[in-house]
Formats: sequence, C-alpha cells, structure tokens
Amino acid sequence: MKNTKSVIPNFFTTLNIFCGFLALVSTIEDKIITACWLISLAAIFDVLDGQLARLTKSSSNFGIEFDSLADVISFGVAPSILLYKLYFHKMGILGIIISFLPLVFGGIRLARFNVIFGGKEKTIFVGLPIPYSALSVVSFIIFNYYFWNELYLSRILIPQLFLICLLMVSTVEYYTLPKFSFRHGSKNFIGIAIIVFALLILILFPQETFYPLTIAYIFWGIIRFFYRLVKGIESDKSIEIITQ
Repeated sequence: MKNTKSVIPNFFTTLNIFCGFLALVSTIEDKIITACWLISLAAIFDVLDGQLARLTKSSSNFGIEFDSLADVISFGVAPSILLYKLYFHKMGILGIIISFLPLVFGGIRLARFNVIFGGKEKTIFVGLPIPYSALSVVSFIIFNYYFWNELYLSRILIPQLFLICLLMVSTVEYYTLPKFSFRHGSKNFIGIAIIVFALLILILFPQETFYPLTIAYIFWGIIRFFYRLVKGIESDKSIEIITQ
C-alpha cells in the first residue's frame, strides 16, 4: 500500500464491493431488478479497476486478492442470494444447494486460477469469468421481468445455471476486452468495433439486448472451443493468461 497509485484501482474495487452489498440489501427488500442492475454496475467497476491498475502500473498481490474478495461478494454471494430469494426458496434444501452453486464454483475458480496464473497480463480468460456468470443470471432476470413481469422462462434457469458453473471451472477460453488502440493489428480493431457496436445496442435497448448479448458471448466461447478441438488447434502457449 506504499504505492499511492494503487489507491485508484483499489477505490474502484471498493465500489465493486459496495455495489454487491447494496445488491444484497435490495434483494432482502424484494427490489429484485434494482439488485440486478447493482450487480451489473459492480461488473463495470470490476473492469475499471483492472484497466486502471494496468494504466497506472500499480498491480500488486494485495490488489489481486482484494479484487478476488470483491468478486466473490458481488458475483458469488449476491447472485446466489438473489436466486434463492427470487425462485429457489420454494425448493427447500435442494433450492439452497442449487443457489449455492454460483458461489462455490466462482470461489473455486478464483482461488484455483489465482494460485496458478494470478498476476499475469490479461489476454485470455481460461474458463468463464465469474462476472460473466453473474451477468448471465441478472440479465436473464431483467429480460424476463421486462417482457413478462415475472420469471416466465424459469425452465431455462437451472440448465443455464449448471452450464455457467461448469464453464467457470472449464478450460474454455474467452478473450478479454481488446486494447483500445489501433496499433495492435486488424484483429484488435475488429474487437474494438464489436465492443462499440454491442455497447451502442445495449445503451439503446438495455432490457431487450442485455441477456442476448451476454449469452452470445458465452456460447461464442463454447463454439470456438469445439471448433478448435475438432480442427486440432491448440491454445497459443505464448499468450499470457488471466484468471479473474
């Protein structure tokens, strides 16, 4: 903490935790959609703290651990409690166990990959990042409540939950955000164009497109994984790996 530059990214990590805490409070107060948007806001702060840590060159072991604790709260505890309160409380012990899955698998992911790969430059996610797991849950809820004012597509919820939990501890690879510079080749430029286009759609039609965009990202990783498997294409070992 002697490095004063670390205060900036750690401040955004604190905002991440605060949003997760507010999401828990909102869930207790039956403000389901508010809780969903607060978890989404926590994900934005999670992106910003990492970007700022690299920009200020203030990455540290403390920052990595602090960020992981924040992620467990905002993208593990908060979604699990939200799911239990909204739907799984009706299923007794089984509902408790199912609601617990995003938390335990998210915790395993963060702990395992922090030990193996923690602190490396962000280029590739190995397994679905825990924030995307949480976003797939909250965007699903927002989507349902926007169109039907209830959890209308509830039959999809459990299979989706099992899928994202497995993906978190899988070896399916997902690209991180592209570097916002035009000096990193055409592939990076295409990534920037896709991000800008997706953000534009999301800003214009947030409730309608949040869930489809999140699911598209998740299944893109799965399709790419099986394509590379069938073609016998190995991962680029020269690419440094991110685990958060």
